[in-house]
Amino acid sequence: MPKGKPPKEGSVSKTTSASRTASQPGLRSNLTHYLLRDEPEADMEPDIAKCVNTAIDRLRKTFVKEINSLQDDFNKAIDDLRQSVLELAEQNSTLKERCDVLEQRVTTLEHDKTSHDSLINKQERFTRRNNIRIVGVKTTEGEDGIQLATMVLDEVGVQSCKIERAHRDGKTVSGRDRHLLVKLSFYQDKVSIMKNARRALATKDYYIVDDLTQTDLKEKRKWMKQVQELYHNDVKLRFSGGLWRSKDGKPYKFE
Repeated sequence: MPKGKPPKEGSVSKTTSASRTASQPGLRSNLTHYLLRDEPEADMEPDIAKCVNTAIDRLRKTFVKEINSLQDDFNKAIDDLRQSVLELAEQNSTLKERCDVLEQRVTTLEHDKTSHDSLINKQERFTRRNNIRIVGVKTTEGEDGIQLATMVLDEVGVQSCKIERAHRDGKTVSGRDRHLLVKLSFYQDKVSIMKNARRALATKDYYIVDDLTQTDLKEKRKWMKQVQELYHNDVKLRFSGGLWRSKDGKPYKFE
């Protein structure tokens, strides 16, 4: 050991710290060289490009695969829809044929119903052929229908007609007397009564009308307003056989 004073503790520490600091750049440089010695920068660029190309190629293949799968699913869905449309078209054609058949049947049934209704109305009209209705005659308790009808027909001027039966008919309405329905034995007596009744009973509170079927009554009321207007214009019509007729007996055509 050299002679002299021993070095101070602080100086020794400073020397050691300085030597460590001086040695750090060399260690860092060596470590960097060690890490880069097997992978030079020129060799890293091709590897990165290769990895990127590989990834892109993998993505492209996956994308194409997905597109092809979607296209297959879409084509299958289109085929299913096309088949469904064809089936629906076939069903629609079948239903249309059935509808045509049903429509034809309905048309036939409507025609038959109209024909039957007309025949029924004619039959009902025939059963009422000798009937008349006396409207407005006051109702009295214990009245005799035949005697009451005979009294009215005497006023009309047809005394010799034979009455089969006479009775009240229709719904009871408050404040109104029900019709007196009269069935005569002979149609000619009815014709005479209907010709004279309007003039003979003009001053009375009651009057005589024909006993119409519901169908004929509906037809008569349908044109009543026009008939009244024509009457004021000196065009007289009469209702017979379910139709309004002119003086020559031909059906009148309303505008």
